[in-house]
Amino acid sequence: MTNWITSVVDNDYVTKRASGIIANQMAAKSVSSVGFRQLYYPRMYAKQLQEVGKDTRREYLEAMLGSVLPGDTVIVQYPLWTNSTEFELEFVNYLKENRQAKVVALVWDIISWVQDNRERDYTGDASLWMLNKYDLVIAANDKMIERLQHEGGVTSAMIPMHLTDFVYHGPLAAKQFKRELYYVSTGIDPALIDEYPTNIPINFIGPDNGVGEVPEYIHLLGAMDSNDIPRHLDGGFGLLYYAQNSGYKGMHRYGEYNNPMKLSLYLAAGIPVVTLANTAHARWIKERGIGLVIDSLSDIESAINGVSEAEYYRMIANIKPFQSAVSSGFFAKSAALEAIGYVNLDIQTGGDKKGE
Repeated sequence: MTNWITSVVDNDYVTKRASGIIANQMAAKSVSSVGFRQLYYPRMYAKQLQEVGKDTRREYLEAMLGSVLPGDTVIVQYPLWTNSTEFELEFVNYLKENRQAKVVALVWDIISWVQDNRERDYTGDASLWMLNKYDLVIAANDKMIERLQHEGGVTSAMIPMHLTDFVYHGPLAAKQFKRELYYVSTGIDPALIDEYPTNIPINFIGPDNGVGEVPEYIHLLGAMDSNDIPRHLDGGFGLLYYAQNSGYKGMHRYGEYNNPMKLSLYLAAGIPVVTLANTAHARWIKERGIGLVIDSLSDIESAINGVSEAEYYRMIANIKPFQSAVSSGFFAKSAALEAIGYVNLDIQTGGDKKGE
């Protein structure tokens, strides 16, 4: 029996800048180092997949997945980033029915929740009901698992990944105690700049999206390749926050439940983080002394000004083991191996959550 993990292939620009594709490729590479084979597929989009028709899509599936044999296990990185519910359903059904494989979803994003913050019944949304097609779901964390069960109607067994990795082996700058922030994004949201409540310097890394003139304490450092970012973070704090008035309506609330890649990037760089108290990682960050937890963005100035130089360097020291973990792909490897134990050997840990 062979264990597989899907790996999407995209163009060079997207591969270096888009967090979803970066997470996908980092996880595939990490997991392949513990005995998995990668199932590569080119990123295709809904319009193209609709135009070619069902028969051609079936040919695509046979070409991509034909090496999977009965009894194999496939970790499908979810979603496939095609924006085609029909194709993604055909993809998992082909693995289960035609290849007779066991399938595990490694969930990066729930698109419905990114786009919608309303309190409503989400059980009919494709991004949620499709998870019930899988033998096991690797969800972001325990808080996300509870929401998937109670608001999303997901009944598949689930285990938490706990953190996203940010695999990095490059140089790092010596850390300096300074009262300023870094914020990394695939696009700087003007709404975040509008909501930023203090004149503590903040360094934005990412395309500026035409935000125009900004106050002098806001530094737009421009876009960088993802693997070049950690070496530029030379001190201060990494901000974990999604604007309330973001273009993605659900993103602010979604930030309570997801595993932000920003978090892992900041840890890989070795700098403390600042997060809201309602996020999935707030308690963990506070208990381990690797950052600051605030009730609202308006508290950020007093929180940062309250940190002494000695306290800051203690945070830097506390980060070290987690820096090593995310930089080496520890969490993807651990989740993948736990998933194999679950679906093949029925080995269940305390982290396993049965759907209700």
